[in-house]
Amino acid sequence: MDFKKILFKTSSIDVDKSLPDAVIFIAKDGKIQWVNDVAADIFETSKMHLMTSNISDFIENSMNLIKNADIMKKPVIAKFKDKEIYFDMTAREIEQGYVLDFRDISTSAQTVNEPDVSIINRDKNNFLIKLSNDIKSPIQSIVGFSQAMADGLGGSMSEQQEKYVKIINKNSVELMYFIGKLIELSQTESALKQPERKQLDSVALINSIVKFNEQLYKGKDVKISIKTDDNYKKMINTDSEILKNIIQDLLEVVLKSVDMGDLTICLSDLTEEEISAKGLPSTAYAKISMSSSALLLSENDLECMFDPYKILDSVNRKNVLRAIVLASVKNLVKSLNGMVWIESQILKSTSLNVIIPVD
Repeated sequence: MDFKKILFKTSSIDVDKSLPDAVIFIAKDGKIQWVNDVAADIFETSKMHLMTSNISDFIENSMNLIKNADIMKKPVIAKFKDKEIYFDMTAREIEQGYVLDFRDISTSAQTVNEPDVSIINRDKNNFLIKLSNDIKSPIQSIVGFSQAMADGLGGSMSEQQEKYVKIINKNSVELMYFIGKLIELSQTESALKQPERKQLDSVALINSIVKFNEQLYKGKDVKISIKTDDNYKKMINTDSEILKNIIQDLLEVVLKSVDMGDLTICLSDLTEEEISAKGLPSTAYAKISMSSSALLLSENDLECMFDPYKILDSVNRKNVLRAIVLASVKNLVKSLNGMVWIESQILKSTSLNVIIPVD
């Protein structure tokens, strides 16, 4: 097949040498079929080597980027494997494959734009995730040994020593929880898990999560009830693991913030009027609302509830952990193409609301 004619419908242009950008033609499976001279230069290899390779040998997450660039009809940022070299890449589907155009932007004196920041954040999050065991292991040791000492397994201690050990144990447990939620946020921002939708019993799932968290409200004067609308269809199609994490995080936010009062978890189907009012695509949705009469929030509290990066510069800095957890919830709900928001009535109650498609 003459790829030059496919590209330009003519044989009068020397495609190999005349184009300023790197141009590559690949088959649908990613195998490189044709390249021009510039491609060999910026990929730092020979044309022969390129034409016996797959595009995934050179570009990270190549096929996903190519399909996204083709769908969006605009450049995406592509990174060279194992090298800090970045390209503006466009992709167009033609006949039996894709035409790719690469422009090296690694050394350009441009201002960092949104796609560049996205790459940096992704790499930062992946770095933190890969180091999660290295971070958690020493803290787990501190938790374990301090608890053992507090239980007397290390021998008798003075009253003062016992007091210090209990402080160490309490603070290390809190640090372990904080680190765990920070890593969870990094995982949701990295979008490492794609939703796997299947049918599940939403009422049974929520009951099991509430039962699992008994220790969080044991000893508190908190009454939890689960209610469903008369016509609510409890069997829904969604990712059970993602939904479980969403409910778990929301429940933790409430139970760690209150010591008494009613906590009601309401499940309902979204009406057509509500779907239209929210500007959502027409399909079936489930709404999960978690309302507490004891969780009272001010306008200042609501400003940065889902943004831990902004809350550090606000008067609500002490609530950074809550913002980290809610930011994870927001990312998880977004992965299901849903919505999450908070409604608070001053001195009355606060509701954490989630809408997810369940068709």
